[in-house]
Amino acid sequence: MKHFVAIVLAVIMTVTAAFAQDDIKVKGMKNLPNHDMKTWHFGFTLGTTNMGFRVEKADEFMQQHDIYGIDAKKYTGFHIGPIANLRLNKYMDLRMLFDLSFNQRDLIYYEIKESKKTEVKNIEQRTMQIRSTMLEFPVMIKYKAERITNFSPYIVAGGNFRYDLTGGKNSEDDEAVCLEKIDPCVTFGGGADFYMPYFKFSVEVRYSLGILDTVKRNGGKYDGCIKSLKSNTITVSFHFE
Repeated sequence: MKHFVAIVLAVIMTVTAAFAQDDIKVKGMKNLPNHDMKTWHFGFTLGTTNMGFRVEKADEFMQQHDIYGIDAKKYTGFHIGPIANLRLNKYMDLRMLFDLSFNQRDLIYYEIKESKKTEVKNIEQRTMQIRSTMLEFPVMIKYKAERITNFSPYIVAGGNFRYDLTGGKNSEDDEAVCLEKIDPCVTFGGGADFYMPYFKFSVEVRYSLGILDTVKRNGGKYDGCIKSLKSNTITVSFHFE
């Protein structure tokens, strides 16, 4: 995912350089000159998500149950949905998205197992796949720089309310950790707007941090090993407005 984000940033820089050259050649020729003057405008977004966990371990509980360690593994998913944009002033907008996202995260447990034959202790790995289909409602303030002909960088910050449609049971493993349906996050990032002849195209990279423990406690061994489990997500979006 790090390589993908680097490629996206390289694309932004390349397109920016191309637009800058066009500005020099054709100074003052703006596409969609009144686009940002509208009170409301709409569009849609699609892109990738790289969702993972921030794990805080319950060390004493783990020792009691012969759990050596816990790791979290990220996977790349995708998202798609509509955009609504409210103009607040020349430099600030209120952005509201309604995304459907598909993601997978793994929790990997390392358990100490003792062989009955040899009485030798081994460490066995147990992987729990957690798949999620989520409705996401990011609401953000977008702060835009001064438009340079057909290009404008910006930053965004706000919140993201997630609702897990899988109902908290995200794995076929009966002993797997279950998650709460609701996962509120804070989100921030930045991107660049490119004004095309017929629409505005934007590339955006955003980071989201969950603020609540997402484990649904049922008294099991595996959820007891976790003191808190919070989400963290890198989102790369392509907006069309």
